[in-house]
Amino acid sequence: MGYFFVYALLAFFCLGGLYRPYIGVLGYYVFVLLQPEWNWRWSIPQGSGFQKYIAIAAVVGFVLHFFPGNRIRRTPLWACVALTVFLGLAYLSSIWSINPSLSQWYLGNIWKIVLLALLTVRVFDSSGKILALIWSTVLAQSYNAFQINLQYFQEGYSYAAKYGWGTSGDNNLYSILTVPMIGLTAALATESRVWWQKGIAGVILILQIHQIMLMESRGCMLGTLVMMALAGWWMRKDSMNLIAAALVVLAGIVLAGPPVIEEFTSAFEAGDNLDASAESRFKLWKAGLAITQDYPLLGVGPYAGSNLVPSYYEGGLEGSNKALHNLFFEISTGCGVPAMLCYCFFFVAIWWSLWRLWRRSRRQLPDWARIASLGVMVGLPGYWVSSMFSSGALLETSYLCAAMGGATLLVVYRDAARQQQSSVMAMSSYFVPLATGSPQPVPETTEESQPTPPLLGEKHP
Repeated sequence: MGYFFVYALLAFFCLGGLYRPYIGVLGYYVFVLLQPEWNWRWSIPQGSGFQKYIAIAAVVGFVLHFFPGNRIRRTPLWACVALTVFLGLAYLSSIWSINPSLSQWYLGNIWKIVLLALLTVRVFDSSGKILALIWSTVLAQSYNAFQINLQYFQEGYSYAAKYGWGTSGDNNLYSILTVPMIGLTAALATESRVWWQKGIAGVILILQIHQIMLMESRGCMLGTLVMMALAGWWMRKDSMNLIAAALVVLAGIVLAGPPVIEEFTSAFEAGDNLDASAESRFKLWKAGLAITQDYPLLGVGPYAGSNLVPSYYEGGLEGSNKALHNLFFEISTGCGVPAMLCYCFFFVAIWWSLWRLWRRSRRQLPDWARIASLGVMVGLPGYWVSSMFSSGALLETSYLCAAMGGATLLVVYRDAARQQQSSVMAMSSYFVPLATGSPQPVPETTEESQPTPPLLGEKHP
């Protein structure tokens, strides 16, 4: 059944992408998170490249339909420009790479991720499309969360913590892939007004949080704690949400257990009590900072900074290659400080604009925009914290989260402009021209006929 399900889904997303490009982009992210080559590995050939075919269909459909979607402007425009400049600087840096083969492998992956992120900002131009993207990707990831939990309860140990899960890498990389999705799930659980949707999202959220515990990734545990704190601070404070939040906290405490608590707290021990893994992270960061200071402009080549780590590591390291285990130093040592700043700007600019929108107009935002905004506002900080301990630059979910935030801003901007235009037209209806041409006010109006305030708190002209 898995074989037929996967190929039927592939056909749907490829054909749908040709007809409606957003379906192809949505399908690309669904396959990234569903990981069919892993979950149905007994019937699906390895290296099938499903995402490649779906992405090609989406791009072809985008061109055939003459580039439909949002008019990219304001903050999302500058964010997209920054991400494009980051990619250009990465290619420029690769010319002088100290490890050309490693840099070419990195670029061969990152350009596709950037392209799909830019396409996401463009083609998700309605509330329905954005909600479909959120629900589809959350459900796709939840299948893996369910399988990881199921294996643990059936066999009494976490296979994923020891051997990794899926095709994204070890336990740390898979956990980073999951973290932004936990933010989106938390937003669905707190901001959806339909009780059964809140219930489904709440169950998925518990599975995802326990999954992070089972993966034993301390950085992602810390990132998840940050996300849950932010979600609790920003969520709608009604009785249902407060009860649900209390249940999630209780479930987290019960499911954590002594092994998880011991693993998490070991990262904060001092002196001789600090375990080797945590101590090595700090030394790797020092090495990354030193490499960045020596090669600030273009780095030493994308993903090639790891080749210099053994010689910069305090006390030295055996071997010729050691990963930096830090997103920001991986980019700064490989592509240079300007590239790292452009990369960060893509995420921070969108996050900041959504936060300003939330602070100013959250009571006026429709439910879909509250869900999308809160998901991005929570998910991206979780990603940043988690990636302090292991880099997720080649994992798609952070780009998905930020790009969806950019699309949300564009749809809100457009709807606000239309609302303001409607308000101006409604105001003009208060006056009727007489024969003399001088406008006179209509004597009576009803409350319903009053113009609606603009969504973003803008004043009428």
